[in-house]
Amino acid sequence: MYCRGFAAEKDEVLQSALRPQDVTEIQHAICNISTEQLVATAQATVTRVLTGLCNTREMEDRFQSIEFQLSEQLKVIKTMLLNIEDRITEQEQVSRHGQRRLLSSLYKHCHVTSHFNLIKLYLHFRKPGLTMEGEISKDWNDDEASNEIPESPRDSEVERYNSTIHAEPIPGQTYSSQRSRAFTYYWRVHGMEHKLTVWSQHRSLRSPSFYVSPGGYRMYIRIYPRQNEDNFYVHVGVTQGDYDDSLPWPFKLKHRINVLDQMSPEVGVQEDISSRVWDPSFLCSEFNWQKPTSGDNYECVGLGFPQSVIRSRNYIRDDIIIIKLTVYLD
Repeated sequence: MYCRGFAAEKDEVLQSALRPQDVTEIQHAICNISTEQLVATAQATVTRVLTGLCNTREMEDRFQSIEFQLSEQLKVIKTMLLNIEDRITEQEQVSRHGQRRLLSSLYKHCHVTSHFNLIKLYLHFRKPGLTMEGEISKDWNDDEASNEIPESPRDSEVERYNSTIHAEPIPGQTYSSQRSRAFTYYWRVHGMEHKLTVWSQHRSLRSPSFYVSPGGYRMYIRIYPRQNEDNFYVHVGVTQGDYDDSLPWPFKLKHRINVLDQMSPEVGVQEDISSRVWDPSFLCSEFNWQKPTSGDNYECVGLGFPQSVIRSRNYIRDDIIIIKLTVYLD
């Protein structure tokens, strides 16, 4: 009885010294002693800690981590495939629009003597695989100019300031002599009607990446045309660039988003959809603004509004919207 009690006491001491993450091995030994005077059974239990092995909890945690990483990678691959599809669609639209403008220009400046010759000219310049449907009107007359893509009233602004650094009043202050260096980037998004009506609610489109200054940060814009089916969202984030090692992190440059009103000034006052000036120091966490380690950081800030808003006024013109990002460098 004494030995049995001593063994139990040692086992309790050992159990109290074990950590929850320790992996243990328990060995049992039973000896039968048989003599003429004594028949007895002796039992011993040995518990030892195995090092370098994972317990059940650690294995579950690791499997869950692997599952999460695979899920995130699949999401990235899905987004890349959707963006490739969107790029192909946009390139086809741009190609068709360019053909229309070329044909209209040829009609104006070249004396094409017959409808037949003009069709042959079209067939010479058109992209293989495109049909004639919708590309040439039935009657070639002075109204053919209506087939041209209407130029946006904001084109001069885009051409002048796109991907440039210029001086603007410091955000949040009334006009004064103090001005800040500001970088502006304009992104034209084509095929808006299709995106607003057909796309799934989680589908997004990412802009090309761009640097906000020479040797500076690299950023991108992402839109969700049917977020929750009825809303339109614009997000901004930082992505991996060539100069990240020489830049201070986390990213702290203030910025804002505008969706341009493409109404002609002769018709009325232009009213852009504008976000407030976002300050990364007070938004989200440093996780979103830290140095990117692989591709895009998750976007933090966004401008959202109902689809009915973007369908109003002239935010959509010729099935195109123009998004403007301003990044304040000082």
